[in-house]
Amino acid sequence: MTGQDQDQDQEQEQDGERPDGGRSEARVRAELLGPMAGLRRSRKVTAGDHARDQAMIARRLSYMSRQNLRGLCEMALKQARGVWPEPALLLSWGYGLEQPPPQKSDYVASLLRSAAGREAGDGGYLVELMRMARRLGPPPGRYMISKLREEAADNARRRAGLRQMLERGSSLRREDHAWLEAYHADLALAESMMKTSDAEDRAA
Repeated sequence: MTGQDQDQDQEQEQDGERPDGGRSEARVRAELLGPMAGLRRSRKVTAGDHARDQAMIARRLSYMSRQNLRGLCEMALKQARGVWPEPALLLSWGYGLEQPPPQKSDYVASLLRSAAGREAGDGGYLVELMRMARRLGPPPGRYMISKLREEAADNARRRAGLRQMLERGSSLRREDHAWLEAYHADLALAESMMKTSDAEDRAA
């Protein structure tokens, strides 16, 4: 393997791990939109509309890894039958292959910034609500909220037990340590997104 190949592999790995960099939309164009360029536009779509659709797709799917973009491209080309698929369909396939991170998801952000998000924060199930939203589930009804509360209570008991172990000087298992770190990271992210919403509301 040449030095250039190694640099390219490293860049791809970094892009996969950190899909929020300046090359993210370029990655979508290179791995998805470029190989699909040979497809025909639908007759009802103008060249200007097509260019705007591509810019929107590049922006919305900019979080995806190279590997998943290539998989999406392969599936789209198989389904296309020579004509560009509808943007909404392409986005739906993309979301199915790789869920957007919370900070890249309009749905997650809107749910956390709604009354349901504030109730979840007050009720102690904010992390559970965000994780449910990441799966692109619908806004929760009464039954789902009760399940989220139960899950939050279970998680609270687990966190309390792990804290007691740490206070006694015991070492955590690797999986318990990873679980605790992931929970705290999700909590910090959810709270940060809600604070961003409050700041935007005050500025509006």
